[in-house]
Amino acid sequence: RRYAYGRSAWPLSDLKMDGRLIRFGEKNRQLLAFVSLSQCGAAVCKNALILVAGLTEGLLSMEYTQLLSKELSSRDYSLVQVNLSSSFMQFGISSLKRDCQELTELVRALKETYSFQKVVLLGHSTGCQDALYYLRHSELASALDGVVLQGAVSDRDILVLEETTPAMLEESVSLIADAKGQKLLSKLFLGAPITAERCHSLMGRLTDDDMFSVDLTEEELRPILSPVKVPILVAFSEQDQYVPDKEKQKEFAERMDRVLRGSSAASVTVRYFTGDHGLTEPRFYEPFVDSVCKFVCEI
Repeated sequence: RRYAYGRSAWPLSDLKMDGRLIRFGEKNRQLLAFVSLSQCGAAVCKNALILVAGLTEGLLSMEYTQLLSKELSSRDYSLVQVNLSSSFMQFGISSLKRDCQELTELVRALKETYSFQKVVLLGHSTGCQDALYYLRHSELASALDGVVLQGAVSDRDILVLEETTPAMLEESVSLIADAKGQKLLSKLFLGAPITAERCHSLMGRLTDDDMFSVDLTEEELRPILSPVKVPILVAFSEQDQYVPDKEKQKEFAERMDRVLRGSSAASVTVRYFTGDHGLTEPRFYEPFVDSVCKFVCEI
């Protein structure tokens, strides 16, 4: 996934989940979400946790999805997996702004149409940028009751090591200067077409996507993190393969923690979990799922 994508197929039995597929937003948009059913019956739970995956990912991409759904159900939370316009290989022709608009429509539907009481947003990888962008820009930011960030990493920090980055960044800057930001670059990115604006956002400094780069100062982090008014759990991975400098990231995590505690966030938990970027093994993701369940129970 992300910069080394591709995975072996899972057995079909491992992919089975029971739930309801719902459509939300404008009818011509065909935005879909999968709402897990309660483990004790056919009904959904009274609260919802939205899972937003990262680049090249979407429904059922995370190894912890099924366990998370099961454990949340026993806490009266239904897991909601969302299929955004940017899901899977469509990320290059979308943006955080568009994700925010679609997540706003989903939260509105969950609250108004389906009458969920509490709604929590869990972002993985680029889903973390989605979560913070939502809190900063959505008209329904106050409708969220909590936020979880899992695998929050910088695209810029890892992409600076790629040989193709300078040329792609130069091309994107040139197109944007010519008012052609929505034009596709001449090369694919992660096997997908990408616009000049999205490429620049992923590779540039202090762009929309640039929220977790290790060189960001506390002053630069404040406008990114100050909109967090709800309880937040930030889960970093000790063996994250997309973090080039682990020590610098730990220093960044400390700055992030200080800025969050200096804001008006209801509660702040920043911690490291043993495991890789996506917590891909049970010994990695089981402690994380336990922490998420504890987190939602305390909201």
